[in-house]
Amino acid sequence: MMRILLPTDFSENAFNAIRYAVNLYAEEKCHFILLHTLYNPDYIMYSSLGQVYKEKSTKGLEKTKARIHEEFYNDKHEFELVSSYEMLHQEIRNRVEDRSIDMIVMGTNGAAGGEEILFGTTTVHAIKVAKCPLLAIPSNYEFKKPKDIVFATKYEIDFSEYQMDLLKEIAVRTGAKIHAMRANYGMELKERQQAAKDELTGFFDGMPFEHHDIAADSVPQALEKLAQKTPIDVLVMIKHKRTFIEKLLFTSVIHEIGFNSSSPFLVLPAEKYEPGKD
Repeated sequence: MMRILLPTDFSENAFNAIRYAVNLYAEEKCHFILLHTLYNPDYIMYSSLGQVYKEKSTKGLEKTKARIHEEFYNDKHEFELVSSYEMLHQEIRNRVEDRSIDMIVMGTNGAAGGEEILFGTTTVHAIKVAKCPLLAIPSNYEFKKPKDIVFATKYEIDFSEYQMDLLKEIAVRTGAKIHAMRANYGMELKERQQAAKDELTGFFDGMPFEHHDIAADSVPQALEKLAQKTPIDVLVMIKHKRTFIEKLLFTSVIHEIGFNSSSPFLVLPAEKYEPGKD
C-alpha cells in the first residue's frame, strides 16, 4: 500500500495538490497522511495558545477529510490526520528517516509579488530536504491523466532501478509516453554519458519512449523549446548531491525549475529510498 504524505495549510492551493494525488492514485490502495504543521513562534511566548491552535488544526483536518470523501470517495483510500508542532521540513526529515512514507505530494504556495514565481519558498525548501520522491503541484493546475512525462537529464549519473521503476510505474499506470530531454550546450556526449543514455533506453524498452537533444543555453530554455511541440504533463528531475562550494556558487537547477514550472514537478532522490511496507 502506497503511503503518501499530503502537507496542508487548509488553502485551496493545498487542496488542489490533494485533489491531484487522489486522482493520480485512484486505482491504487493508498494510505494518505494529511499533515498540518502547527509551528509558530508565539508558542515560545504564549504556551497557552498551543491547545487553541491544536483544536483549530484538528478541526481543519477533519473538515479537509470530509471534503475529500464528499468529492472523491474511494474505498481504496484511507486517511490519517496529523497535527504536528514541528516545522514542515523537520516533519519531512523525521518521516523519511523512519521510512514511513513513499512520496510527498504538496502544493506550491506561490510567492506573492510576481506571477512568474509559481513555487513558494516552503515547497522549494521541502524539495531541498526531502530524501524521498516529492511531487509539487502548481496553483490552479487542473488534474488530467498524464500523457507526456518529460525527464530532464544530462546523462551524467548511473540511473538506478529504484528511480526508473518509480517513473515507469507512473507511466504504465497512466499510459504516458516518457521523453528524456537533454539541454545541449554545444558539447558532444562523453563516453560515460552515452552509456547512461543507452542504459536509460534499456530501462524503458517496450514502452513509449523518446530522447530529445535540444540546443539551449539552460535547462528552462530547453524545456520551453520542447513544450512548443510536446506537452509537459509532468516534469521529472533527479536531485543530485551537491558539494558545499557548489551550493554557494551556483543556483540549483532543481530550484530554478521549481520556481518557474507550470507543470507538476516530480523530484526523485539521488540515493535509493526504500520505505517500509505494510
